[in-house]
Amino acid sequence: MIEKTILLISDELNLLRSLRRNLISRGYEVFVALDDQEASHFIAKPDASLFVINLDFETLKIDGLDIVREIRENSNAPIIVLSAVGSENLKIQALDLGADDYLVMPFGMGEFLARVRATLRRWSSQRADKIDERKVIIFGRLLINVDARQVKVNGETIHLTPLEYDLLYYLANNQGRVITHRELLRKIWGPEYGDEREYLRVFVSQIRKKVEADPARPAYILTEPRIGYRFAIEK
Repeated sequence: MIEKTILLISDELNLLRSLRRNLISRGYEVFVALDDQEASHFIAKPDASLFVINLDFETLKIDGLDIVREIRENSNAPIIVLSAVGSENLKIQALDLGADDYLVMPFGMGEFLARVRATLRRWSSQRADKIDERKVIIFGRLLINVDARQVKVNGETIHLTPLEYDLLYYLANNQGRVITHRELLRKIWGPEYGDEREYLRVFVSQIRKKVEADPARPAYILTEPRIGYRFAIEK
């Protein structure tokens, strides 16, 4: 697999030219898709290290969120969403469908490149071999096999995205400690983050739906209002 292959998806040619030029100048291999059909062609290949999609299609009647959904159904590679719409509702929809990051336009090229570096750094870390880690965390019916990056509930394997797994593991590995929103964001997403609390709300909700018997009354990941989250201590 190519280490740093990025697919840009948008019908805004000026935006594509600017992003492509800056990414290529920094050593990334960049491909471009102008519509959903071209995007599908690349999504079917296991080469991409990162997908960057602009949701705001202007010349075509395409729902960018459908492309986000298709990417996540076919790949675990990270997704950065771009949009001129900064509403919390759209952010939550994109994150719910599998996006890892959401950048509101207009943005500075420096910020965009920093987000790309942080996302690829996280992706590389998630794929890295963990041959020195031989650890299993067991909490009631929940089992986390750290070496295999595998989660089971009542013996059944649960599919988590790489970000969901990292968030669950970090909380479980700090059992009983209240972890602030800022610490979680910087630890899981990277030092460039810290104020994107809606990311945590979405991902914690997704994890609870997958591992909790009653997501509305969680037994594992507990909310500390206005502060952060805490993984419960087994009684």
